[in-house]
Amino acid sequence: MKLCNTLYYSDILENLQITTASRTISEADIMLFAGLTGDYNELHTSATFAARTAFSERIAHGMLTLSMANGLYMRTGLFNESTIANLGIKEWGFGKPVKIGDTISVKISLHEKHLSSRPDRGIVNWNVVVVNQNDEVVASGIWTKMIKNITEE
Repeated sequence: MKLCNTLYYSDILENLQITTASRTISEADIMLFAGLTGDYNELHTSATFAARTAFSERIAHGMLTLSMANGLYMRTGLFNESTIANLGIKEWGFGKPVKIGDTISVKISLHEKHLSSRPDRGIVNWNVVVVNQNDEVVASGIWTKMIKNITEE
């Protein structure tokens, strides 16, 4: 039986648009990510160093922004029961730096979908756009996910 707030492959229609909740990036987020990944690049961890760069201040790791975007996607709750696997990321790019205090959210729309070789699952390519509090694109690309396919009985 289909759960009410879960989207499955057959629920994903051409006009589906999803906007996630938002999240403000903190200094703690950046430092925890540096510790977790071992990426202590001074652009992210040293205010003195970053002040001498084109950014004038510390910025979030690009991979932190990507990771938080995926977290915001999952936070919708729409795919917790239906996602089988992340299959890839295509054409991912970073448009603007994410700075401490910036608030990001994610806009998701269908790029393309097709059934896999097994009829109980499909492949969904999502257009993913991460925006800041000013609706400026800070990152974007295409995520490929395997999603369960069910039909009502």
